[in-house]
Amino acid sequence: MPLQVIKEATYAPLKATPNQEQALADFLTAGGALVAQTEPKTLVWAGLKNKDGMMIFDAFEDGSGREAHFAGQVAAALKDKAESLVQGGWEGGVLKDVRNPKVLSSKVSNNASEMKIALYVPLKAKAGQAEALADFLKSAAAIVEETEPKTAYWFAVQISEDEFAIFDFFADQSGVDAHFAGKVAAAVKANADALIDGGWDDGVVANVQRFDVLVMVSK
Repeated sequence: MPLQVIKEATYAPLKATPNQEQALADFLTAGGALVAQTEPKTLVWAGLKNKDGMMIFDAFEDGSGREAHFAGQVAAALKDKAESLVQGGWEGGVLKDVRNPKVLSSKVSNNASEMKIALYVPLKAKAGQAEALADFLKSAAAIVEETEPKTAYWFAVQISEDEFAIFDFFADQSGVDAHFAGKVAAAVKANADALIDGGWDDGVVANVQRFDVLVMVSK
């Protein structure tokens, strides 16, 4: 898929109700197959899990893809089961925490089924540096494409005026290691003190959240 095809994303952290962690994980795994079968405009969809909870991440060419996704079978099934599976139910546990960021740049591959590890890194721009950080992130995907074959999927998103995030996906730990030793990480580190609230250590490294990939599909 060419760079810049994907313009929109959605992500939603989820916390399972007590003793329903496996049931929610199973639901997300099944949801991936349903997305693949019924949502042609959902270009990437992933169900993620770590010790703190779960997350859904999906990406679209435009807003119509997101609208179709929320009107689709997976969203309907999650709404139906949210009361029993998700803390806070549909309104308080799903919709309240949904974020619909713009995709600034992305790299996508054709091996979604091989993905085992995902990283989510929220970033906050320093005062007056949001535009500069956005410009930096817009250029980063091309560097990933050219220099990081083991970073299979990479998304830089803008959530609000000064809130950003990076999502990336790997088949194994060697991909994660190569990514943090690569040119994009080096560039982020070099620019972090100027652009990111908290700098490299407190604004980037401290915010890295690692997930296991339960399921991922891409088109």
